[in-house]
Amino acid sequence: MPPKSSETFFKSESRYRMLVENSCDIIFSLDTEGDFVYVSPAWEKILGHVPSEVVGHNFREFVHQEDIPRCETTILKAIQSNSTQEVTYRIRHAERGWRWFTSRGTPHIDENGILTIIGISQDVTERLRIEELMTQTEKMSMISGMAAGMAHEINNPLGAILQHAQNIERRVSTDIPANYKAASEVGVSLDLVRAYLQKRGVFDFIGHIRSAGMRASDIISNMLQFSRRGDSGVEYVDLSVLLDRVMKLAGTDYDMKKKYHFNLIRLQRSYDAGIPPVRMVVAEIEQVLLNILKNAAQAISSASMNRQPLITVRTGLSEGMALIEIEDNGPGMDETTRQRVFEPFFSTKEVGVGTGLGLSVAYAIITNRHHGSIDVRSCLGEGSCFTLKLPCRGGGNEQR
Repeated sequence: MPPKSSETFFKSESRYRMLVENSCDIIFSLDTEGDFVYVSPAWEKILGHVPSEVVGHNFREFVHQEDIPRCETTILKAIQSNSTQEVTYRIRHAERGWRWFTSRGTPHIDENGILTIIGISQDVTERLRIEELMTQTEKMSMISGMAAGMAHEINNPLGAILQHAQNIERRVSTDIPANYKAASEVGVSLDLVRAYLQKRGVFDFIGHIRSAGMRASDIISNMLQFSRRGDSGVEYVDLSVLLDRVMKLAGTDYDMKKKYHFNLIRLQRSYDAGIPPVRMVVAEIEQVLLNILKNAAQAISSASMNRQPLITVRTGLSEGMALIEIEDNGPGMDETTRQRVFEPFFSTKEVGVGTGLGLSVAYAIITNRHHGSIDVRSCLGEGSCFTLKLPCRGGGNEQR
């Protein structure tokens, strides 16, 4: 019969093995080359790779390329300082893209003098997503007050600019008798004055002033969306009818400057007929949907693609909320761009094409005024998908 100390040892080893193999987090071991010596069963549960696809392979095969240098630095620092180090990075899922993990690794020398890194990895994808949404919500809340104040301050001088530009045109108009009278009193010909102004392009300058003023006015209107409250115009709407109408409106949008035509893009609809009516301010939700559709069309038109341009619109139910997905097969976004798309004044378009306010206004409309959520998933070369969730009748999330 083995000594009592041996019994204790084997019981302890069995206990630790049970803890490791039943842990909800991934426990792993790396050699000094970065090859996996061991991964716990949680790897397969969370990431979909069986252990034989991981053990013996280098960690670099599974980690996002942008994150590899950071992981290498962390491993080296742990070995050199003989201390526990932590790093957050992305690991490839077997089927569903990338997931974020935070790993803590500690150097360990076994009884044979072999050095390994033993670590534990926790899936933090959902936590980071929630933190991102909370940060965005806080940012939107703060900027709403600033936007309202700025908009009101700018509106007054802008109104004067537009009014006086209009008055200049009226003062040389041949349709107003008072203009001929004033010209006669000072001894000039109104027709010759107009001819001179036309020759020197002054009317064009005035037209540009008015056009720029109207553009600024549109920007101010968008800024004011951040601070508006109230439920005026709220009604219950059939999502399928609304989406069909919005796509018809989008089909009429054509701008030579933006170089795209919505009617050249194939639209695919996939509606869930079981969605109950959704409570909303119709004009505002139309604005959000049109903005997303137009952004998708512009993105597709700006990319050289060897596939037919496609936008897919889906509806469904998710956790008691009405779900709208607008997915395109365009160029997609990198992670940095994806995280910033809802920021005010952030735009990837050329100067003069976009204000950078469309999606930030959409975020404010969906989250603040409709008590829903809006998110985007995207990868370079794989298109983008915007997901909107709105409270619906009988869904349990409705604000009254």
